Amino acid sequence: MGSSAEPRNAHEGLHFEATEVARCIKNGQLETPLRPLADSIAAMRVMDEIRHRCGIDFPGE
Repeated sequence: MGSSAEPRNAHEGLHFEATEVARCIKNGQLETPLRPLADSIAAMRVMDEIRHRCGIDFPGE
């Protein structure tokens, strides 16, 4: 890597997501078939339940 390369960070894999978003937009899709919105919502519900059972609250909840 040359000196013009961006520094590594915790988000270096996001280019895969950006590529998929661009592909979906190009094809007129509102979501990717690789991870439908319903799957994302289901995962968030599970994570919220884990937080609840562990007693973890975020400000404003």
